[in-house]
Amino acid sequence: MVLSGCAPQVIGDEYDAPGPGVRSDGSIDTRPAVGWVEPGARFFVTTYGSSSCPTAPTAVTTTDDGRGLDVALRRTGGNACTADLGPASYALDLPEGFRPRQAVVVSLHFADDDRVVRRTLRR
Repeated sequence: MVLSGCAPQVIGDEYDAPGPGVRSDGSIDTRPAVGWVEPGARFFVTTYGSSSCPTAPTAVTTTDDGRGLDVALRRTGGNACTADLGPASYALDLPEGFRPRQAVVVSLHFADDDRVVRRTLRR
């Protein structure tokens, strides 16, 4: 008998992305973020949540119109998670054959709460 865990298959590489931005009122911006690691080849995704159960990418695909990217994200780490708020960043390769434009809309699909957040990669 083979037992397999319920942990999602994480793609990409953990990445030391820039930290959260500071708003004019002094609070920290913890919204999901995207940015270029290597323009035209690799990009990063940063999410915020429990440091022991980070949200991580499980798939990157090109949108149906070929102009944007869809990134599937799932919480990792199991059922017992710390109640802290920290960043988790991953560097991802662009899908084979994808040719980025000046601005690429990245749709972040959070499977655990059925949210979709859109961010833009700019050159």
